[in-house]
Amino acid sequence: MMTAALGVVVIASAGTVMDQLGSGDGKSAMVSGGDVQAVIRPSVTQAAAGQKIAVTADFTIAPDWHIYGKPISTDYVPTSVTFDNAVVAQQSVDFPKPEMMTFAALGQTLPVYKGNVHAGGNLQLRPDLKPGEYQLTGKVDFQECSDSMCKMPQSLTFTIPLTIAAR
Repeated sequence: MMTAALGVVVIASAGTVMDQLGSGDGKSAMVSGGDVQAVIRPSVTQAAAGQKIAVTADFTIAPDWHIYGKPISTDYVPTSVTFDNAVVAQQSVDFPKPEMMTFAALGQTLPVYKGNVHAGGNLQLRPDLKPGEYQLTGKVDFQECSDSMCKMPQSLTFTIPLTIAAR
């Protein structure tokens, strides 16, 4: 599907999600949509209820494409990583400062990410979790664009196994 709006062509594309073993001792989830790939990785595969754990998100964006950062108008979708609250009580995932890019055809300067982008933060696990096997679930939202067109915004879900250990 292609749509023209404000001189920008919008192309819809389907995303894919693949869980895979990450490097080190943790599991990771890889999501891929169009020319953007992200690997979400918690610092541990086992934790206690209520524990705070580190998490990273590493994006790879193909040459000649970009995704948007914050702050940005509601006309565009900023890049974000959000975890579901079934296992997570609080979360904070921070992205680096985006590059400001001028789009002459739109008459706008917008915050963008290109190439490789590393985001990191912390998750506070719910204190009421019982020991056992859980799924750390969430989504990655972004809108992929080039200098002349934007693809439809994507919201790709991921799942990472997590064991809650007895205290």
